[in-house]
Amino acid sequence: MDFKIILVDDEAACRHTLRRFLEMQGPDVRVLGEAQSVAEGAQLLREMSPDLLLLDVQMEDGTGFDLLDRFPNLTCNVVFTTAHDDFAIRAFRYNAIDYLLKPVDPDELATAIRKARETQDLKTFQGQIAQLVQTATDKNFDRITLPTSAGPVFALTKDITRMETYGNYTFVYLADGERHLVSRNLKEFEEMLLQPDFFRLHQSHLVNTACVKKFLKEDGGYALMQDGTKVPVSRRRKEAFLELLKG
Repeated sequence: MDFKIILVDDEAACRHTLRRFLEMQGPDVRVLGEAQSVAEGAQLLREMSPDLLLLDVQMEDGTGFDLLDRFPNLTCNVVFTTAHDDFAIRAFRYNAIDYLLKPVDPDELATAIRKARETQDLKTFQGQIAQLVQTATDKNFDRITLPTSAGPVFALTKDITRMETYGNYTFVYLADGERHLVSRNLKEFEEMLLQPDFFRLHQSHLVNTACVKKFLKEDGGYALMQDGTKVPVSRRRKEAFLELLKG
């Protein structure tokens, strides 16, 4: 069965490169059409039924977020292409949305295509897209998508009390007592959940500083959380952690 794609990017050279890379994916990967603006992209989506939308973030008449805002019930997958836009990349990570950095690497594109073809739960994906659009509209990183084996969990960042590494995965603990095993490592969360709201006080632990009750000096040092959990503080991070608590 053909896998149908629409390209939306205001740079003709980028569209040409993407089309060339897509031709390398096999005869069943087919580009239905191209657009160079938000308006043209919206028109294509109304006229066609793609399986995947390859969407640029910044265009002359708006953003890829503006385009998605017009289609709250989008029936295809989306992969963004973007230059090194710190805000956009952080938004994608918060909402577990696939993106490709320009210039696009053909192997990374192939991986994104494979993942898009395997995605079955479009209703859940629509929820992730809606949350992404909300993040982009409000410029506010107050919600995060936690990808778990049972499906994504949508959580308020303030409700995350702490995180603990588990191999290449992370246990995320929420204020209501729930614990989720998330398919992201702790380093990724550290890059998203920034100080002073969150602090990595140990190689294996990242905590919400608002949920720290006090510092305990015993056995080298612990952060006592509001739920009674004691989280170890590494020697080299103790001074910075104490300064943060004082501040």
